[in-house]
Amino acid sequence: MIITHRMRTVADADKIVVLKEGKVAETGNPEELMSKNGIYKNMVTT
Repeated sequence: MIITHRMRTVADADKIVVLKEGKVAETGNPEELMSKNGIYKNMVTT
């Protein structure tokens, strides 16, 4: 398990859990999360 704000750290992860206000907001692998227009994609492209 890795907890990070650095997107490069999780780029090769099998599964990512994105938290917002202490609750699970998104979950999936990097490709799945990039295909959504959500928090993870926003963090990667910012």
